[in-house]
Amino acid sequence: MKSTNPQVIVIGAGPVGLVTALGLAQKDIKVLVLEKNSIEVPPQWRGSTIHPPTLAIFDELGLAKKIIEGAVKVDVLQFRDLEIDQVVNFKYEVLNELVKYPFRLQFEQYKVLKLLRDTAEANENIEIQYQTQVESVTQNSSQVTIEVTHNGETKSLQTPWLVAADGAHSSVRKSLGIKLDGFTYPFPTTVVATPFKFENYISDLAPVTYWSGPTGRLSMIKTPDIWRIAMTTPLEGVDISSDDRGTITNPSDDFNNAISLLLNWIPGTTLDDLELKQYEVYRSHQRIAQEFSVGRVALAGDAAHLTTTNGGMGLNSGVQDAAHLVKALVRAIKDESIEPINEYAHDRKEFCKRFLQPTTTANHSTVDNPDEANRRLRLSELFSDSKKPDVELQVVARSSMITELVK
Repeated sequence: MKSTNPQVIVIGAGPVGLVTALGLAQKDIKVLVLEKNSIEVPPQWRGSTIHPPTLAIFDELGLAKKIIEGAVKVDVLQFRDLEIDQVVNFKYEVLNELVKYPFRLQFEQYKVLKLLRDTAEANENIEIQYQTQVESVTQNSSQVTIEVTHNGETKSLQTPWLVAADGAHSSVRKSLGIKLDGFTYPFPTTVVATPFKFENYISDLAPVTYWSGPTGRLSMIKTPDIWRIAMTTPLEGVDISSDDRGTITNPSDDFNNAISLLLNWIPGTTLDDLELKQYEVYRSHQRIAQEFSVGRVALAGDAAHLTTTNGGMGLNSGVQDAAHLVKALVRAIKDESIEPINEYAHDRKEFCKRFLQPTTTANHSTVDNPDEANRRLRLSELFSDSKKPDVELQVVARSSMITELVK
């Protein structure tokens, strides 16, 4: 270890855990990060959205320039329909006077993770230990004790403060007996990847486009590597109960029908031309932990809350948790008090209840209505809203997670 006496132990070397560790390290706080998986970062296209306030956090860590250089820049939020010839654009330039980065980025999460890990590995205040599984967590008034297994050996670690950033199936949260309240959506989301250059064939197609249609929502997102197409549909015979995700050989009929409608916009193109690959399915949730902190232990990211992927707010809300938690921990260490941690827990839970869940729930419900009359009405209303500066600002600010900056 670089430090035999870490002031904070972080469980989870994903983006949330590493943003926490790097933020603390900037304040010269010693951090030990424990990760149950290996050091390898497999290339996965799920999770690529970076909203303006999250990019500002990466900027504070010295990573914004690299991310911007490698990312797809999104200047408009676009809505279309598979059967209706109308395009609606909400422009990010309405944020020019409000934020440093008035745009959205698409940059694969695995690339973000590599940047964060490389930066953390080079930081003398951080040590990362991989293939380390948390078995139990206990605490008293002055320290937290973590039982972990590493290389077949079980040992105890002590720390004044513990951060649980170990994901939806958090071992820390389970050890503390904290429940996740909420629900799971009945239908999984199917995601496929394709190298096909849709932007060369569909006029004025934006990198992020939400299509409505007779079979429901179809989302198209362009990342530096590939286009991702996602759709929520019933799917039989797929077991995704263990880790909320799985792989399939062929998507559902609804998915194929939606792709066929999409191809109507590109005459002469067939399904084979798309070279669809990496078929994945995953479940979406709306869940919030009953407690975001217990004593000297704080939860962040998916360990504390789960939300639908519509709008790309999962990773972003987790990174924003981390930034808030860093400030709380700095105060807690300085004042030798758990009150800053309690305040963090209260504030972030309120954020989830007041903004995150209502916004992502609305995103999910409004785009899934297949009725043509309703789809036409919705596109007409969106078009009208896009021509009203005040309303356009509200829409873009909400989608960018900065409603507090708009009066």
